[in-house]
Amino acid sequence: MAGKWQLRDREAERAIFSGRLFVASVVCLVLFVILLINLFNLQVMQHEYFSSRADGNRLHSQYVAPSRGLIFDSAGALLADNQPIFNLTVVREQVPDLDASLALVGELIDLSIDDLTSFKTRSERNRVPFASVPLRYILSEEEKARIAVNGHRLPGFSIESQFVRHYPFDKLNAHALGYVAEINQSELDGFDEARRESYGGSNHIGKTGIERTYEELLHGQVGYEIVEKNNRGQVMRRLDRTDPVAGADLTLFLQNELQTVANQALGENRGAVVAIEPSTGGILAMISKPGFDPNLFVTGISRAEYSQLVTDEVNTPLFDRSTNPYPPASTVKPFIGLGGLALEVIDKDFTIDDPGYFRLPGVSYRWGDYTLRTAIGGGHGLTDLKKAIYQSCDTFFYDLGNRMGIEQIHDFMSLFGFGQNFALDVPYARTGVLPSRNWKSQTRGEPWYPGDTINSSIGQGYMWATPLQLATATAILANRGEVVEPRMLKAIDGISYSPSAEKSVSPLKIAQEHLSYVEDAMTMVVHRPFSDVFRDYGTAYEAIAMKDPEMEYEIAGKSGSAQVVSIAQNILQSADIDTSDLNKDHALFVAYGPARHPSIDPQIAVAVFVENGEQGSSVAGPIAKAVIDEYLLEILSIDFGLINNSLPEELSQR
Repeated sequence: MAGKWQLRDREAERAIFSGRLFVASVVCLVLFVILLINLFNLQVMQHEYFSSRADGNRLHSQYVAPSRGLIFDSAGALLADNQPIFNLTVVREQVPDLDASLALVGELIDLSIDDLTSFKTRSERNRVPFASVPLRYILSEEEKARIAVNGHRLPGFSIESQFVRHYPFDKLNAHALGYVAEINQSELDGFDEARRESYGGSNHIGKTGIERTYEELLHGQVGYEIVEKNNRGQVMRRLDRTDPVAGADLTLFLQNELQTVANQALGENRGAVVAIEPSTGGILAMISKPGFDPNLFVTGISRAEYSQLVTDEVNTPLFDRSTNPYPPASTVKPFIGLGGLALEVIDKDFTIDDPGYFRLPGVSYRWGDYTLRTAIGGGHGLTDLKKAIYQSCDTFFYDLGNRMGIEQIHDFMSLFGFGQNFALDVPYARTGVLPSRNWKSQTRGEPWYPGDTINSSIGQGYMWATPLQLATATAILANRGEVVEPRMLKAIDGISYSPSAEKSVSPLKIAQEHLSYVEDAMTMVVHRPFSDVFRDYGTAYEAIAMKDPEMEYEIAGKSGSAQVVSIAQNILQSADIDTSDLNKDHALFVAYGPARHPSIDPQIAVAVFVENGEQGSSVAGPIAKAVIDEYLLEILSIDFGLINNSLPEELSQR
């Protein structure tokens, strides 16, 4: 009974509980001490480390792209500016599921395959962690609203403003100014470390034209800033900033009004117009038509739009006709004639009796005079150099070319920039072809034949020149042999720009009397009227001077019609055979003005090229006159009547 009713030993239980409580207290105390030690370690000993990591999650250093320099024409018209747009950008490191997020964005706004492809390319070349990469350029107000409303569903996505290039006159100056577009991978791979750093935050670079030539000036210097971002990658505030340095503003010799007139004068024709100020070499106009809208390339041209540009094999709008070569045809005759005088191969009294064709001694082949519509055998009759120029007598130049030989032709023509690029800041311009024995041997592995010289003497055969080269050579003539190399740039940030003296070319050592003789002949091309002698008038008289009998000044000019297809001996012109429009002759005209003026030096030299235009005098000549009229009478506002009235009577009546 005693074991069954035994009372509990409370003292023992209390002792056991106290022991357990002590152990638990010790364990808790130890754990608490460990916690305190860890807290001390985190808060005190590793404060700098974890503070930096915390800041790293919200503070970011990023590039600030500089504002691209503006481009003005010489009258102050803005040719290339920067306009704000709003883009959808992505910080890749802050997007948990990129594919899902892109799919959601595609439901909210129009997101094309081109957009996604370009975004992938930009992401692959992105060099800075946590940098924003453009996904879609130029969001509309509605698209911005949709993205903003769904911002909580799109971590890492944000709407950012950006200034991008804008060309207010689009097609008009497309080839001269060029355009900017996104930096591609091959360009990026070619950057050294310093240039990579300078293009941090920049997505665009000059691709063609002035934009490419003066990229270093226009781009500016990159800046930096420290920003605080939230967990969705959106910038909350800017904490520190080193401002970028904007690119330099450039002023060109280009005259936008002259560009407009040249473009209108070309009409629907394919072609080019280049105008140069002889005294400075300033390029006043450089038109290639058809053009294209350079704004399409700035934020990424679509595949469909680009395909339309590159597959147009007739108009080829991306092809710059002003800096690419064509046969110069009879526009070279004044230069070859001047060479004959300067090299004393002929003199001013030298004449030939032109039967309408030319034969080399011992050769039966006849080179016909394609400037005549009469059958071979008509000819120009007794012809000197002056008549050969204003009547464009091929036979005279066949004979002269044969007398000079190709080496003398080559060496003399090179003085005027043929076969090379004299332009200081149009490095992409082609050099054309100024043929010689060595050239043919090296490029074709063939000997030079006498017939090659005959063809070259009228600007056909192997001889090719760009409209820019023709304008350059004409400016040298207008400048009385003084070579001033063509250039586009006039001023940097309003300060006049002078090219390095090391690049200057010495004046040509040509007698002034010979230059005056050729100027007289070129002036007669335009102003020699009809006379009692059959066809003894200037080839451009009907198209220019006859249509404007009140002309206040004289123009020195020379026409040319370059063959596109070969023509048989018994056919005089491509107009006399059945050809498609693309096989018709090219029309050319070079000119300067005012010519032979006693008190005003020539102010402008022009070269006009009309693709498949056929007649240089009637098609290209009036275009040149329209450009010269605009510059002399409207832009410079020269009052020739007032000037002439102030001259001595014997000069004013000349």
